[in-house]
Amino acid sequence: MTATLPTIGAPRRTADLLGEALLWPWWSEDAASTVQALLDEGDMAAAEAGHPLIDACEQLAADALVPERLTMMCDSGTAALETAYAALRLEPGSEVLVATNSFRATVTAMLPKGLVPVLCDTDPVTGGIDLDDAAARITPRTAALTITHMWGRPVALDAVRRFCARHQLALIADCSHAHGLAWQGQPVGLAADVAVWSCGTWKMASGGKGGLLATRDRDTWERALVLSQPKHRALARVRNERLRALAVTGLGHNRRPSAVSAALVADHLRRLPHTTATKNERQAAVERLLARHLPALTPLPDPAGRTAGALYKWHWRAALGHPVDAVVQALRAAGVRAGQPARPMHEAPLFTDPDLASHLGLHIPLPDPGSFPGAARLLDRLVEIDTRDMYEPLPPGDPDPYDDALTAAAERLAVAGSC
Repeated sequence: MTATLPTIGAPRRTADLLGEALLWPWWSEDAASTVQALLDEGDMAAAEAGHPLIDACEQLAADALVPERLTMMCDSGTAALETAYAALRLEPGSEVLVATNSFRATVTAMLPKGLVPVLCDTDPVTGGIDLDDAAARITPRTAALTITHMWGRPVALDAVRRFCARHQLALIADCSHAHGLAWQGQPVGLAADVAVWSCGTWKMASGGKGGLLATRDRDTWERALVLSQPKHRALARVRNERLRALAVTGLGHNRRPSAVSAALVADHLRRLPHTTATKNERQAAVERLLARHLPALTPLPDPAGRTAGALYKWHWRAALGHPVDAVVQALRAAGVRAGQPARPMHEAPLFTDPDLASHLGLHIPLPDPGSFPGAARLLDRLVEIDTRDMYEPLPPGDPDPYDDALTAAAERLAVAGSC
């Protein structure tokens, strides 16, 4: 039986966050019909030279995210990252600069290629990599810089490009939180030698599990195809004769996406303008309510230079004297999907335990834990809102559920003596 999935703009009750919120992701009825048709056909392999749903998704991604770039779909964002590091032909032992406030796979995807992550401090204002700190960590082995547009906050692309040109570094951009994001009119994926997106879990364009890779350089794209795609798909696209010879056997990886994932990601890419506009509208409305009911929480300022897109997650800073744990508990009790952001990578066991990496034969330098003051300032007293209930506008005439929720949270905190 075909599942009935909510369509864009479907009526729903939103007055009670504790039981009525519709949580992203969901897909259109057209997407559900497409998936059902795939099940009816009985061929889920997508191992042939081309598949119309995967091809269409890749073209949609190019149009929506990185115009005039060569795109390729993988089975996850992590797979796309690992493919990117390999396709750039970085030598084993090369060092890659990356902000400590990054998603874990942004860093760990380089390890199977023998690359060495060098954690850098975070700019406490922008949330991006601190380029002054990164410059101080450059050695003769430094070969690349990886940026992450964390939480949908764009890194200043002109400064990053100048930095990489000055130091002759490859630039990788993890845009997994940045679907539809632009900095000063430029889609954020355009600045990098290779850009990748996760299209899994509850990203703004999600196929449950999937990823995208994009590059301006055809040689890099062809290497990525040989490194990640099945034989027939690579041979149908690769022109370089030596790479074609490699494609006959492949190189031990099978990162092809599923047609189901492609259909679902494409559905979200088509509605991406609706998604970003709605999230921005809801953010403005909720922040007005926050100022009225919980002035002890202050939203991080909107990112400087952002000209398109929306925040993937929201962050509110608690004033001094208001314990973050108590604030989070009060918000959760009121139905708000609140938590605290992930801790920076330099606090993870991989970067604190001197013997841990050796179990897999890896060389990972352990940084000085006190050398990341910017990351500490950024994350200090932050409350994180996952925004999964922010993907549709409120039905006309419905009250905003955050009005009651924030009122209830404020009352709980007042009783507890925290506000």
